[in-house]
Amino acid sequence: MRKTQRIPSFDGLKGIAIISIVAYHLFPAVIPGGFLLVNTFLVVSGYFFARKMEQIPEINYRINWPAIGHYLKKTVERLFIPVFWLILLIVVGLVIAYPQELKHIRGDIFSGLFFYNNFFQISAERSYFVQMTNASPFTHLWYNALYLQSFIVCIPLVLLTRRLNFSVTSKAIFWLMIVLFSHVMVWYLYAPGEDPSRVYYGLETRISSFAIGIATAYLLPNILRLISVIKEKRVFYNIIGMITVIDMIFLVLITQDQVDITYHLWLPVFNILSMILVFLISVRAQSVTLWLSLPPLTYVGKRSYSYYLWYYPVIVFMMSQFRFFNGNMLLINILSVVLLGIIGEIFYQLIERQRLYLWFGSSFNFKADYEALINALQQVFEYKKQFISWILYLTLLVLFVFGLIQADDNIRLTQFQLEYQAFQTSANIQAEPHPLERGITKNKEYLLKIDQVLDTHFLTERQIRDFHDELMKSTMDAQQVSAEAQRIYAENQAVFDQVEMTNPLTYELLDPEVLLFATEVPVTLFGDSLVYISGPQAMSVFLNGNHYGQGSLQIWDAVSILDSLVYDGFVKENLVVVLGTNAGLDEEGMDQLISVAGDRKIFFVNTNSRVMHIDQVNKMIKQYAEEYDNVYEIDWYTAQQGHPEWYDGDDIHHSPEVGRANFNALVAERLYEVLVTESPD
Repeated sequence: MRKTQRIPSFDGLKGIAIISIVAYHLFPAVIPGGFLLVNTFLVVSGYFFARKMEQIPEINYRINWPAIGHYLKKTVERLFIPVFWLILLIVVGLVIAYPQELKHIRGDIFSGLFFYNNFFQISAERSYFVQMTNASPFTHLWYNALYLQSFIVCIPLVLLTRRLNFSVTSKAIFWLMIVLFSHVMVWYLYAPGEDPSRVYYGLETRISSFAIGIATAYLLPNILRLISVIKEKRVFYNIIGMITVIDMIFLVLITQDQVDITYHLWLPVFNILSMILVFLISVRAQSVTLWLSLPPLTYVGKRSYSYYLWYYPVIVFMMSQFRFFNGNMLLINILSVVLLGIIGEIFYQLIERQRLYLWFGSSFNFKADYEALINALQQVFEYKKQFISWILYLTLLVLFVFGLIQADDNIRLTQFQLEYQAFQTSANIQAEPHPLERGITKNKEYLLKIDQVLDTHFLTERQIRDFHDELMKSTMDAQQVSAEAQRIYAENQAVFDQVEMTNPLTYELLDPEVLLFATEVPVTLFGDSLVYISGPQAMSVFLNGNHYGQGSLQIWDAVSILDSLVYDGFVKENLVVVLGTNAGLDEEGMDQLISVAGDRKIFFVNTNSRVMHIDQVNKMIKQYAEEYDNVYEIDWYTAQQGHPEWYDGDDIHHSPEVGRANFNALVAERLYEVLVTESPD
């Protein structure tokens, strides 16, 4: 069978696609629609899949199973070997440097290795768009799984159309019907206002891209026949090419990944645009082939698979150094690109191009590897370098297997805190303890009985004089604080004692007049999991306040929730909003949220959580604080600088004691500054 000549423009298109996908993750505010180019990858793959399948001849009017088996084997090998090495190297790295992380990613490892990651993400109800805790370095392998699943599903369908003797036109219509079916499934499964990850990961909802690529291969002769009547075909191609490219750039720059129109319209439209682009490359339209054939783009395109495999692990690693770089996202992003370029090139040369060939580690040709190994054993000295490499490979395999044995799917601490918080705040008629709390409860009951019988103090409080407290009070009496502070303490001692008992650190951080103000000010804390976890502790300071927090809440979902709370009379006259950690902010959502809040004073808390869109969130909050008279910024980002201990282990949520206490104090001080110090009254 004649080997198909490589077309540089397709490499260039893949180069543009991988650059856009990486940019979407690193610079979401600049290229919010970069994820659309995943469709382009699938369209191109479907196109070449159809051409390859049609090149496999039948044998005596029967299916050529050996040729199809060989094609399937080579495809799986091309996908599996690099994925195997990616997972092996990362697992070994975790075994050596961070073994605890293995306790959370067993499902990610095996689903990535055996190409069912998208189904794993769906079953685990994980979001591709919300960064709640430390991300898995294997989340992006959903694409590899989707690609191989599409490939396997489409083989029997292609054979079916051949067995039924479909004409080329009929085959094109058949695959367009598959595309239509897939888009109908998107409309059926997509729930407006909810996380779209189910639709984004699904085989039945994403196979449309692969199928439209197949349809393109069958439509090509029909389209050429229709266009043959046009005299200036090259001019026509170039005009269509410019329109297509402009439309694709426009969508990449304006499409948001979690809005209804993206799934109802823009994803199908981008499939069609990618289809047109594939056609234009096939007919050598200069308006697209000239710039897609540029050496930098073709260079990146040839390495696109290696770059795709490594971009997510590199970003996860660099984001884990968030505090080390003092939250400088520009520097983190630049270093991520540089590191990806280095690792991707090494990986491409050694693994994809097999510059480093290892027995039983570089291909599925195990028989040839066995024979080569036996031959090498007979000439050890001559094959010394190969043996050194192979021994290192075996060492990595041992560490890899050890890592797999150690791996587990334990829930992360932050996720457990969210679930436990929900358990504690939910109605529980039988007052049953949390499953993980039952052993602790039994121990507490046992120790309490011992205290009662033996007069010990395992759990019961021992009455000990608090000399520090006495010294502080005597210091006040000695007039080392102002007379006004003494008066405030004296008149509100019961309130202060209550705050000190429930939230001692915040009590120490606040001046008495600010503390008294905080206990009286009517305020509602509203937001995502930061409020959900920290809200109850904040209410021990804001005694006239309330809170509403929801895990993974994003601004476009928050508007309707806030509107309902306002209607129910839940929201007080001062509103503190903590949003943007999960997926950033947008102007439409901000405008709607402010409109729903009405004439209340709104305090948006900026962020220093370990998220890619930190700059975008903080800039937007500052912008709206300047534009609206009733909107104010609470600058948590600046206050938190130099205090990594204010964040939990995931670098997203506030630490239980110090972080939440300082957060509460900052909110109280800012409310006092605006409502008392700056108030014209």
